[in-house]
Amino acid sequence: MIWYFLYPLRGTSQPPRLSANHPIRRAFFRHGKTTAQHWLITMLVSVAIAMGFSYPTIFLSENPTAGFAAYPHHVWTTARPFMGEERLIDVEMRQIWVHGSYMNALNKSVLNSALGIQQAIVGPERLTSVYPTLNDQLRTGAISWGYHSPLMYWNNSADTISGDEDVVRTINDQSRTSSSLNVALRPASVFAGKRFDRKKLRAADALVITLMNKAGDGVGGRWEDSMEALASGACQNCTLFPHDGRVTRNKVYEFSFVPLSLQENIALTFAYTCMALYVLLSLRRLKAFHSRFGLVVTAITQMTCSVLASVTICGILKINLSTIPQNAYPFVVLVVGLENMFRLINAVLAYPATMATDQRIANALGDVGPVSVATAGQNLIILSLLSYFVSPGVAAFCAFACIATLFDAFFLLTFFVAVLNVDIRRFELQDTLARSTQQRARRRPSPVDSRSLKHTWFDALVQGRLPFSTRMAGTAVTTTFILSLNYHFFERHEKVTSLRHLLGLARGGSRSVADFDTFTPPPMNATLTPGEWMRMQDFDTAKEVMRLAKPGADSFVIRVFAPLIVVLADADRTGAPLGTEAWVHALRSYAIHHFYPVAVAVVFAVAFVAVLMNFLLYSEAGEEPFPEERERQEDGLSLRSVNLPHKLDIIKLAGTEKAHFVTVGLDRTVAVSLFDRAQQDYKTIGVPAEVTSSLRWPVRDCLLDDSGDYLALHCADDQIVLFPCATGSLLEQSLHYPDDNPPVLFRFFRVPGKETGARIWLVILTSGGRLLTTCMGEKGDRETTRLSERPLVGAALIAPNTQNRKLYYITEDAQLVGYSWGEDGWKESCSSSLPLDTRLGGLSSAVSITTHQDLGHEILMVRSEKEVLFVDSSTLNTLSKIDLDTPLADITLGNTAHCAACGSVALRSVGLISEMEPDGSSGMTVLSARDGELGGALCLRHNTSSCHSFAQASKATHKVQNPAGSLCALDSQAILGLRRLPPLKEDVTPAKQASSAQTRHRRRASTRPSTTSREITWEAFKVSLNGEIESTPVLANEDSEAEASSLYVNSAGPAVALDHQSSAVAFGNQVKVIRSSRRGSLAGKTDGPAIQRHGSTSKRRLTLRKGQ
Repeated sequence: MIWYFLYPLRGTSQPPRLSANHPIRRAFFRHGKTTAQHWLITMLVSVAIAMGFSYPTIFLSENPTAGFAAYPHHVWTTARPFMGEERLIDVEMRQIWVHGSYMNALNKSVLNSALGIQQAIVGPERLTSVYPTLNDQLRTGAISWGYHSPLMYWNNSADTISGDEDVVRTINDQSRTSSSLNVALRPASVFAGKRFDRKKLRAADALVITLMNKAGDGVGGRWEDSMEALASGACQNCTLFPHDGRVTRNKVYEFSFVPLSLQENIALTFAYTCMALYVLLSLRRLKAFHSRFGLVVTAITQMTCSVLASVTICGILKINLSTIPQNAYPFVVLVVGLENMFRLINAVLAYPATMATDQRIANALGDVGPVSVATAGQNLIILSLLSYFVSPGVAAFCAFACIATLFDAFFLLTFFVAVLNVDIRRFELQDTLARSTQQRARRRPSPVDSRSLKHTWFDALVQGRLPFSTRMAGTAVTTTFILSLNYHFFERHEKVTSLRHLLGLARGGSRSVADFDTFTPPPMNATLTPGEWMRMQDFDTAKEVMRLAKPGADSFVIRVFAPLIVVLADADRTGAPLGTEAWVHALRSYAIHHFYPVAVAVVFAVAFVAVLMNFLLYSEAGEEPFPEERERQEDGLSLRSVNLPHKLDIIKLAGTEKAHFVTVGLDRTVAVSLFDRAQQDYKTIGVPAEVTSSLRWPVRDCLLDDSGDYLALHCADDQIVLFPCATGSLLEQSLHYPDDNPPVLFRFFRVPGKETGARIWLVILTSGGRLLTTCMGEKGDRETTRLSERPLVGAALIAPNTQNRKLYYITEDAQLVGYSWGEDGWKESCSSSLPLDTRLGGLSSAVSITTHQDLGHEILMVRSEKEVLFVDSSTLNTLSKIDLDTPLADITLGNTAHCAACGSVALRSVGLISEMEPDGSSGMTVLSARDGELGGALCLRHNTSSCHSFAQASKATHKVQNPAGSLCALDSQAILGLRRLPPLKEDVTPAKQASSAQTRHRRRASTRPSTTSREITWEAFKVSLNGEIESTPVLANEDSEAEASSLYVNSAGPAVALDHQSSAVAFGNQVKVIRSSRRGSLAGKTDGPAIQRHGSTSKRRLTLRKGQ
């Protein structure tokens, strides 16, 4: 909601997306990464904290001294100062507190002395002889006065007290005996400074005699006279407070106990039902059965702990939560807690499944953590402001909501993040978004048709696509709920309906029950004040008193006099703990009496969490695989065959970062293969024959957008054909290729819009310098311009974030030019001359411009035939250069690090793959820092003479046999490819034989009973930067029909990289998808800003040093 108030200043209602280097985002990122890496410790610590704060509420609320902690479930209660007329007072209450030595009130001498004081005030009557028809008289209101005394345990008899062999047992056995007021003689109501063992009284510090009479009957005056006469009568050697026995200080309170009405019960039921439906609809979109159950258990556990811990803190802070029914308190935690949980889940699912789990958690928490904390702060401010304008009972509810919000945020950042991390490791939550996306993609109409479809606001709200559902719902519902609670008190005490009254502004400064403490504490070492004693009285006692004051009513007004304190002669009060000693004594007592149940509770909680984690991780662990399957899992290399409708070999192959790809066959067929990440399978869509027959062949280039929605084909007549995969028919939009030169850039890109949603653009840049840009689905929105008069040798389109697009191209004379995308199209932003070899009059070969996932978009890699440049993307200044001896085919980078000399970004190693030699082999030269030199990293900037440059790097050459095969380099520090099975005695490195993984694969293949050595002639392989090779054989297709239609393959290829762990290789009329399941030290690429990985600090320093 705060972002809507800031709209005039910011110009947008969207929450801010912090940059990667923002200190707040970095703090949340580090917390998320640490929590994900140490999830078990985090979980156990949070569970221990939750149990520590929840135990007092769970196990101590039924304690005889709990008082207001034993909240009523279905009753509105009010205890507040009364400012009305004197004639409206129903009853008066006076008390005499009798103290002996410290915690020695159950001594028989103290009891006999108290009996003498009681008889001096009310007379020597005994209960059974004075009130034979007590209950009947009380029900008719005939009794106008009575008293409530601990001496009634012995029927007000000195002989009975003297003859009692076990005073404590008598009290505990008769704790439900009724006094003359027909009020149960609970120990909490007749003793002060009590000590309990479980629910059994063990000691007390004072005896409390309570006198009650109906106002105006004259009995109260006689009691006051008797109390003044105590100093000269029954208590000649006692010490009185006040010293003359005359008590004049009093306060008037109104107590009410109103059961929930039918309408209120229906309203609460409706609120919780709506919340349950919201949860079910939200979980239904997750599509993972085990994950849904685990998340439900986690959410219930977290919110329950938040509620119980908040009640405990409110008890410590003496916040009275008894005025509102207990059933209303969990609602606020549900609203706020579920909002934050689903916000975090959606943020995690927004990152690709190929990213490491801890990186997904860290980046998601970096994205939504600041927003969640800002929302919590916003709620705290709103609740604090509301507490000033609502009734005291609702103000206490606001305080509870504030504390619950803080606990919920704490458990969200610890317990829930840890459980979510475990759930993601089961590969179920990470596939949820992909599953739902693919299901929508299969049903998605064309852009032209989609504009005619109308979706209601309610549909968007249910699907969670409105900002209101994620950013305003919690605050709005919480505020409305609190005002509804306040309306209950307004409705009972106000006659005129107005907003001013509804907000509580007309309540006349009424105060809470905390004013009980305004009575002056006795000037002696007492263990309890009158206010504390009053709060210890439970609501059953109050309801019984109400039957005396107003039979059948739900409220009464009572005048409470300050107690008369009587300290008996020779009493030793020096043992009473004061200040810090009282806390130490309470903690010692708590440890002695509750250590065992707390230990049991913690052990049970830990065991429950352990069982829950085993359940969540069961799908990941699974059953013990067979030895062959276990070897395959250990190798971390998988191979998948995708059967396609081609009858002849595949000649063109193009892929996307989401693992989709498009193929073009010699038989003039085109197929689009979309990867379903949830099912881990491909769905192939063949372009209809009526479409392919209308094309002018051959197809020169093919392109698929990242989501798999649009296919673009460059045909022989220079027409660009656009095919929406969802509709199966060509777009009416017709494009003509700009000129006769080959393209250096042929690319789709997506631009998000505020009103129309995301728009997909196609950009084509030819080597002749002409640029064509057009928007999909809009006939007139196209632009053709000439960017350069010089021929172009390379270009790239870079997307640093969702709002920014940059285009770079290199001219024949080694000029690098950058353009930025804006509302008016492409605008030149910067240019620079590159130190490339132009001695022959210009660049003689194509130049590649790419970025690397670990370097982010701040650094460009420019690769020519014999040179590699690292260029700053904003200034286009060359940072460093690698000169090569042999033509370069591809490049892969190792881990990033900090340069020990200048602190800039550095690389541990660089792998340079040379072009294939005539014998089918490829060489890989790995550049790395010499061991022990400057942290073992190659500096990209080389700011100082101490920096380790590429010219000083050590070289290691690895030779990889690749007969008739094809390979490509990935960002995950690996090279994937397909090749004919080489001889068993292959030399991988000058000093290293084939890896054990390779040997295992060959041995396993040769020992298969159903597969002969002649059938296994191809294998997929992976080459790491250290020269090790992992491989897996290409087996016969299990589908007999597909196997019958497969072609004999003489050479594999072409090959393209898909995401950062997989590549696709054409294999006859099929495609083999090779995936390396082992994650390197790198994370997957995201669509957002650069994230903190190993080199994130270096990237920040690089930015700061651009002016150096």
